Amino acid sequence: MKTSLVVFVAVAVMLHVTSGSEVQSSEERLIMDLLEGYNTDRRPVRNMSDPVNVTIDVAVAEYLHLDDRNHMLTVNLWMRLFWTDQFLQWDPSKYDGVDLLRVQSSNIWNPDIVLYNSVFEEGYGETPDFKATIRPDGSVAFLYPFTFKAACRVNIVYFPEDRQVCPLKFGSWSYDGLKLDLVNRFSKGDITNLASSEEWIVTDLMAERHVHYYNCCPEPYPDVTFTLVMNRMPFYYQYYIFVPASVLMLISLLGFLTPPESGERMTMVLTALLANTVNMEVVAGQLPKTSSYVPIIGKYFGAVLFVNALAIAMNVVILCLHFGSFRAQPPPAWLKRLLRIDTPAAWADWFFWRCFRRRTISFPTDASGVILNSCTMTDMIGDTVLSGRKGRLTRPYSTSAIESTSLKKPLSNNSAVDPVLRAKMDIIVNNLKAARISREEKKRHDEAMYAWREVASRIDRIFFAIFTVVMIVVNAAVFRQI
Repeated sequence: MKTSLVVFVAVAVMLHVTSGSEVQSSEERLIMDLLEGYNTDRRPVRNMSDPVNVTIDVAVAEYLHLDDRNHMLTVNLWMRLFWTDQFLQWDPSKYDGVDLLRVQSSNIWNPDIVLYNSVFEEGYGETPDFKATIRPDGSVAFLYPFTFKAACRVNIVYFPEDRQVCPLKFGSWSYDGLKLDLVNRFSKGDITNLASSEEWIVTDLMAERHVHYYNCCPEPYPDVTFTLVMNRMPFYYQYYIFVPASVLMLISLLGFLTPPESGERMTMVLTALLANTVNMEVVAGQLPKTSSYVPIIGKYFGAVLFVNALAIAMNVVILCLHFGSFRAQPPPAWLKRLLRIDTPAAWADWFFWRCFRRRTISFPTDASGVILNSCTMTDMIGDTVLSGRKGRLTRPYSTSAIESTSLKKPLSNNSAVDPVLRAKMDIIVNNLKAARISREEKKRHDEAMYAWREVASRIDRIFFAIFTVVMIVVNAAVFRQI
């Protein structure tokens, strides 16, 4: 019984091998029969007046990159071409049920479909020699991967929140529409197998057929254009472009909070301006050169430069008011009224809170107990007003009780005072007068200086508010367009 089982297995194996060899020979025989006398240059139609109907479909595969500066799109596609070859038809029953063949594409006719907007360095990219799938009714499916480099005009108006639309125009280079009719298989391409990109998100791949008539030829030339729509992922550019520019703008704002006496106010705003200029040059080097429009990022950097220049101009005004040489005279009355220095108001007290306040200059009392007044002084001998403001006088300036009494009148020539002593006393009186005049001028100058510093401080607060509003408006206007 064991012998019978072994014989049965051996016979089964021999039958299986024989069947496989027959199938193999049938497939080989079919290929030889189909390709015998086959001309790859002849269109696969028996009636020469009939066009070859070619259906195209594409799928975006692994790789996609858009070169902004060179306006070039590099994309890896899976090309899918379908047509019917009337010279590649057979009856499967005559070939042991063989209903599918895979032959090298170079052994059969295939359409010369090229990318019209290709940017290969030398001509158009050659179609790779992959196997084509053939069915008994003569339908051919030619699927192959290919990396295209296509021209794509980049619109960077809304960079880095931009949306790019890149057309991929496919058509036959040798045949017109009367010989080869090209149509799209679906209304959209296939993007389901697209790998995730760090820079772009492909949102759509539309397919549309067009028919063109060129000046060279009266025949129609159909093409199918696949429009690739993709959005840029802006996080990288927001982090490395907008954030530094915003920080530089804030540094210019902080310059208004730096005391003028520190000497670092102008250094801070100038450094921010130079840093923003360098940052703008770096970004401009990454964008394509165009004169048709200015991108939003360029407008933003221009606005930041304007804001920084405005901050420099404002700080120059503040420093001129704070350290200007015109402070020997007090601020004009209209300026004091405008800044609410002598006429306080509730809103002014709130707005100018902690602003510099003019220091009240106090004067010591003389030997007679009278408070010295800093506004005017009277000549000790002639009782004439030498300088100052008359409205604030209540009594002549006096430096001592002796000066206000015994030195009020000049000494008589008939006096018995020693001439030497009288000369010394005259020198002392003249020195006192000169010292009083110098001290009075210094105090008047200090009073004007503190008044101008208060003016500068209040104008600084106004400029700070204006700059803050301008900075907010600029950022809101730019980010609103993104």
